Amino acid sequence: MSTGHWLLLERTEHLLPDLYRLGENPDPIRLFDGTELAACEEESPLLIDAQANPSLLAAVQNEPASWPGLQLEITGPTEGLLAHLRHILFIRFDQERRGVLRYSRPRTASYFFPANDEETRPLWLGPIQRLTWYGGTWHDRADGREAWQHIENRQAQEWHSGTTTHELHLPPRQEQALQRQQGEHFLYQWWERQSGIAFKRAWDYLNAGMQAGFVTAESLHTYLDLRHASPHATSPDVLPPGTNQERLDALARHLTQNTTDKESSV
Repeated sequence: MSTGHWLLLERTEHLLPDLYRLGENPDPIRLFDGTELAACEEESPLLIDAQANPSLLAAVQNEPASWPGLQLEITGPTEGLLAHLRHILFIRFDQERRGVLRYSRPRTASYFFPANDEETRPLWLGPIQRLTWYGGTWHDRADGREAWQHIENRQAQEWHSGTTTHELHLPPRQEQALQRQQGEHFLYQWWERQSGIAFKRAWDYLNAGMQAGFVTAESLHTYLDLRHASPHATSPDVLPPGTNQERLDALARHLTQNTTDKESSV
């Protein structure tokens, strides 16, 4: 069984110039070609033979943040890999909704691929024996814990082209992982403008706000601001009915009236 080592790189502003500066034989393949996304060629990730471009591979390994994407160690021919990568671009979720899975983005990969279990991993990795990328979740980024990530697929050699021909449905675990990505991204954008609060504490606040019925970005931002401004206050078990503004005003009054003297770790 033949093996190969490939790079699937995200399109950045400097990717093509740097690729041809470093690549001995880049010959990039656009992932979107031959799919419904073919018209978006300038946004298409590029698949590149790492074995034919050792200087490029070394650059990716030495400065991974400058080369976002995935490293793929595979079994079988390139055609099978390419067909599989294109197949898993399109997914069904939330019953019958359809979307594009941008799994080549390291941030998305950090949520999506670890959510696979032994049963679903072969379905999504196909001929990929080992999947590697540099990054982490938004929580990892906030805590300074971004690092190399690896996923092994022990059943890669059993895969063959045409294993799946139907569009794949996201199982609940993966759908929840991608929903968490959206929530953590929203929170990170708020968190990075603050000081003196750990991301985990902010995540607890966000969940409390959503459980209290605040679902719009504006109301959640205000909820987070109020909780962060009164870290030693005990939160109410329930808030009175009313508009978002009325309920937020009630929360502000409660937090002001229920501040304790206890130190609160952040």
